[in-house]
Amino acid sequence: MEKEVLKIFNPYKKVIYEGGIYHVIQRAPGKDVLFLEDKDYLYFLHLLKETKIKFSLDIFCFCLMLNHLHLLLKINKANLSEAMKSLFTRYALYFNSKYQRKGHVFYGNYRASLCLDENYLISASVYIHLNPSKAGLVKSPLDYRWSSLKAYLQLPRNTFLDYKYILSILGQELKRASLVYSQILGVSEDLEFKNILEDRKFLEKLTFKFISKIKKILNKKPNIEDEISKYFELIENKRRLKKPQYLQARKYLIEQLRSRGYTIKEIAEMLNISRQSIYTTLNS
Repeated sequence: MEKEVLKIFNPYKKVIYEGGIYHVIQRAPGKDVLFLEDKDYLYFLHLLKETKIKFSLDIFCFCLMLNHLHLLLKINKANLSEAMKSLFTRYALYFNSKYQRKGHVFYGNYRASLCLDENYLISASVYIHLNPSKAGLVKSPLDYRWSSLKAYLQLPRNTFLDYKYILSILGQELKRASLVYSQILGVSEDLEFKNILEDRKFLEKLTFKFISKIKKILNKKPNIEDEISKYFELIENKRRLKKPQYLQARKYLIEQLRSRGYTIKEIAEMLNISRQSIYTTLNS
């Protein structure tokens, strides 16, 4: 089984083909940084959106760290090299011009790992989204502004991200799949994360560990009343308000109580929150 997992991921050689899904990693040279202020992050995301449209890409995940970045994407034409060259060259020109500097912004060529397996897709996305908290930049990965995690947990309608693709692996019902994804994040926070730039085999090993965890979560079919009780316990602890599990948990709980005939006023009293908070949650 482990040998089969190792075969799905080749970090050493770029195999480019139409419809391929790739985990792209790029970094700055040495101790240099890629971003010096918020406008730099925003400009890179602007370029990423333009690159998506121009080269017909599907962007699943991103995480922009201070000295490196991760992208998880699908190419619908055999044009990964052209797309990444355009993206990174345009940003390098912007960065050097803005800060009146010369030299390389990025450390050589990017790395692109071809993914042929759904388990690896989940593993790669979780690894990408947990990068900031594992690096000690934030306590909760949801607090990090420059990643795509919020889209997976808040399910926005207007976004350039194709987050539904990965969530659909976890279930047909999007809200339920989002909750499952937050559970996978939760069980992954205790895993030891290595620097993938230093250990090229790490994601392969992580994928192998994830397979059993993902299957346990997907195969678990709890009684709906037990599930509601679980979410009650989750949101009662106010210290968890910023945890990824909380945002969708409260919305799911409110929807379940509404479907059972409870009024907004009754739910507000049960959860000890204002009616306005309930309306805001339902409309989020």
